[in-house]
Amino acid sequence: MTLQTRSLPRREWTRSAWTRTARRSAAGVVTAAAALGLAGCSVFSPATVLKPYDPSDGVSASLGEVQIRNVLLVSSGVDEPGVLSAVLVNSGAQPQDVSVSVDVDAGAPTSQSFSLEGNTSLRLGDPSAVDADTSAADTSDSREPVGWLQVPQLPVTPGQTVPVTFSVGDQRAEVDAQVMLPCFEYATVTPTAPAPEATATAPAAATPTESVTCGPQVGETSRLGDSEQD
Repeated sequence: MTLQTRSLPRREWTRSAWTRTARRSAAGVVTAAAALGLAGCSVFSPATVLKPYDPSDGVSASLGEVQIRNVLLVSSGVDEPGVLSAVLVNSGAQPQDVSVSVDVDAGAPTSQSFSLEGNTSLRLGDPSAVDADTSAADTSDSREPVGWLQVPQLPVTPGQTVPVTFSVGDQRAEVDAQVMLPCFEYATVTPTAPAPEATATAPAAATPTESVTCGPQVGETSRLGDSEQD
């Protein structure tokens, strides 16, 4: 028994081959367009992880080799003294002088300068700096150098912001520092009474100026609710 095969006429074979080629070309165009579209999304909507942000209550800035981190003010209420809390980092090898000015409407800005040795950091708002020389970073021991800058009066309510200006040489950076209550992690950042001037030394004892009632810390509300149900 002989099987007979039927071949397509040349015209029909050519039309079929052209159809397959056209489909492949169309699929390639669609794929290329989709790739360009996705690439365009990454251009106009950059990845969130690439955007710098402040994970805490404070704000940050940079002045050359000096980084300013987690800037905020701590005060018990409107028209009460306030303390600046921040970390100054000198990532360069040369010493740097950083001038800080807290601009309030109650009068002249409270200003002070701090000296940082190369590759060191300085923590502002540490209570151990109240009786120390707050204008220089003491690197004689292994502890992180500390500094103290107190504003005599903050005419704002906690939760609002106050402009704070940092200067290194001819470079300046202004940030809006949030005013926080002396609660939880800021409980030790307590203004002294009476409020000292912003000089190199602050001999006044660290005595709270006002009693502050702090609400439940984040995460404690659910635990309190569970205990009430029990």
